[in-house]
Amino acid sequence: MATAQTLSETYRTMARLRRFFESVRRTITVEQADGGLTPAQQFALLTLAGNASNEPLTIGDLARQTYATMNTTSALVRRMERAGLLRTERSSTDRRCVYVTLTALGERRLRPSTAAVVEALRAAADEQGREQLRAAFDTWFDNWGAVIKALGSGRPKNSKKETSPRER
Repeated sequence: MATAQTLSETYRTMARLRRFFESVRRTITVEQADGGLTPAQQFALLTLAGNASNEPLTIGDLARQTYATMNTTSALVRRMERAGLLRTERSSTDRRCVYVTLTALGERRLRPSTAAVVEALRAAADEQGREQLRAAFDTWFDNWGAVIKALGSGRPKNSKKETSPRER
C-alpha cells in the first residue's frame, strides 16, 4: 500500500519533470530557431544529421522518427529540398521509396539551430535547478516499479475503465 508520503514524493517528482519538459517543448516548438529554421525543419535536419545508420533514411523513416504523418513529412521534405537543405533520391529498385540526405547547406544551417536548442535545454535545467532535476530523473528512473505501484494502489483491482459519454 502506498503511503501519502510516497505519493507526495511521486507527484513532486512528476511535476518537476513535467515543468522541465514543458519549458523545453515551448522553447523548441514555438520560436523559429537561429539559422532561420522552423522547429519542424530543425527536428528533421537534426534527425538526418544524427542518423547512426550507414543507410540514408526514407521519408517514412523520417516521419516515424519525428512523430509526424507521411503527408506532413513529404510536404516538409519538398520545401526543404527546394531550399537546398536536403536532397532526395528515389530508389532504383523500389520507385515508391524516396531516400532523404542532408546537404552541406542543411548542415551549416543546422549548427546554429542546434546551439539554440542546447541553450534552451541548459536554461530549462538552470531554471528548474540542475541538482534537483538530476535527483528527479534519478528517482524516476530508479523507481519505475514503485511509482507505478504507488499510483495504481488507489484503484480497485476489479474496477473497469471509466468511459466518457463520447466513448460510449
